[in-house]
Amino acid sequence: MKNFNHVSIKTIVKQFKTESISMRRRFYFFIMSAIAIILSLILLLFHLFGIMNPTNRQIMEILDTQLLSYTVNIQNDYNKIAAHAISFSEQLEPSIQKYLTKNNITFEDLKNNPGALADLQNHLYDIVYLNMQLAPSSGAFYILDTSVNTHSETPQYNGIYLKYINIYSENTVNNDFSLYRGSYTTGKENNLTFHSGWQNEMQTDFFNNINSLFADNPHYILSPTVEIPETWERARYVYVPIYDLKDNIIGICGFEISDLYFQLSKKVNDDNLGQLIGALLDEKHGMYSGQFNSSRFNIANSFVQTSEKGKTTVFDFNTEKCIGRTQNIRLGNNTFTVAIMLTEAQYENMLEKNQFKTIGVILFIVFFALIYCIFISKKYVSPIIKSLEQIKSNDITVNNLKIREIDDLFAFLEEKDILYEKKLQDLEKSKKMAEEEAERTKSAYEKALEEYALAQSEIQHLSEEHKKEIILEDYEFFLCNLSTLSPAEYKIYELYLSGKTAKEIVNILGIKENTLKYHNKNIYSKLGISSRKQLLRFAALKQHQDRIGVSKS
Repeated sequence: MKNFNHVSIKTIVKQFKTESISMRRRFYFFIMSAIAIILSLILLLFHLFGIMNPTNRQIMEILDTQLLSYTVNIQNDYNKIAAHAISFSEQLEPSIQKYLTKNNITFEDLKNNPGALADLQNHLYDIVYLNMQLAPSSGAFYILDTSVNTHSETPQYNGIYLKYINIYSENTVNNDFSLYRGSYTTGKENNLTFHSGWQNEMQTDFFNNINSLFADNPHYILSPTVEIPETWERARYVYVPIYDLKDNIIGICGFEISDLYFQLSKKVNDDNLGQLIGALLDEKHGMYSGQFNSSRFNIANSFVQTSEKGKTTVFDFNTEKCIGRTQNIRLGNNTFTVAIMLTEAQYENMLEKNQFKTIGVILFIVFFALIYCIFISKKYVSPIIKSLEQIKSNDITVNNLKIREIDDLFAFLEEKDILYEKKLQDLEKSKKMAEEEAERTKSAYEKALEEYALAQSEIQHLSEEHKKEIILEDYEFFLCNLSTLSPAEYKIYELYLSGKTAKEIVNILGIKENTLKYHNKNIYSKLGISSRKQLLRFAALKQHQDRIGVSKS
């Protein structure tokens, strides 16, 4: 480990760039890099196949299991309540008919007959009370399609509604009632307490389309979650029809499942996830409401938004979010949604714990890899470095290294030395020949200088001759107006000086001949010349004077 002391990352990077890092550190780097790449690929594959986050998969598996169990329980519970409701109806039907026969009246004669309706309630009260004790519910009721006042602006319906105040108790025999709807005389004769929500009759819109609801002869109908009139509570209702002797529907009966009853009777616990939130939901316009087994979510007029996140459903309650799974279920003649979820805080907490475990495993692998590198370095890299140092100091011969790769390297270097010696001899011969060639080249160069000086004198003589042929005023006008040429015109001027023809200039600049003629006209006009010959003559004289000026300076 001492090899890593006082070594900064900047220094290591610089050494890598200059190829000067030691074999030991390079070995560490490559081994660690290989392990990191392999580990990254493994983690990527784990992530793609869902293995990287086993906690999420386990949570979803638990939720699926709990959802299946919860769905079966709800279906069984409501089927059980429906069976009690059917039995309830079967008890009410003969009792109603018996009362009508005994009093020699028809069902129609009950309308606007308070005395007969109150007497009928007294006759049926024990049946309602008995079935309420037997059924797993928070209340029982029957409602007949008749009233003591059929002329009321708001339709009222006669019947009995009993609701427990102490729901889900082991002993329901002596429970008080928090809600009673029915005649005053029936309540007094049965020692019921009249609370502020007491009403003689009940309001419902169920009879508006009752025949269509039971047209397909469903065993029962389960209502959405609705608010109980004149109370702060909500409930679902299991309805079954009450028939007369001609199979006409004359009323309904059934049981109430309040939010509180659902909350207390539908608890869900898991050893790994803890308390889970279960719900039976109604969909309306793409949003959900319903009953939850947690009082935090059983709020009147509240809706929850849902969205899909991978294979999970996110429930947004505005104040908090939950993660869960859903499944549709058929109850009665309606479709509902069963949901099992846990709070987002629970979900994130479990994922964080799993991430810490994953990080711990990765750190352990990295630590193990580092220890492995140190071990391999001592067993493999150190002997190689030691052998190389011995080779550099010539302390040993090839035969006693006992490392095949190093021995082969030494033999290879020896062969290279022989080749280099031969090349050195060849270079010596080449050097001697080059020196002789240089001597000959020097003589030729001196001769060329003499010829160049002679040519210069001839050029100067010719320039003097040309000067005699040039009108000084025109030449000075030429010099003064060179700067007035546009960039394009000056480019053409330079091409003429370099010996290019008009056709070559057109090809070089990619322009048309008419364009070149136009530029030529402008150049001649600005410089005060009449031909290209005169242009070249003035230009040659200018170049000659420029050279003379430079040489003098």
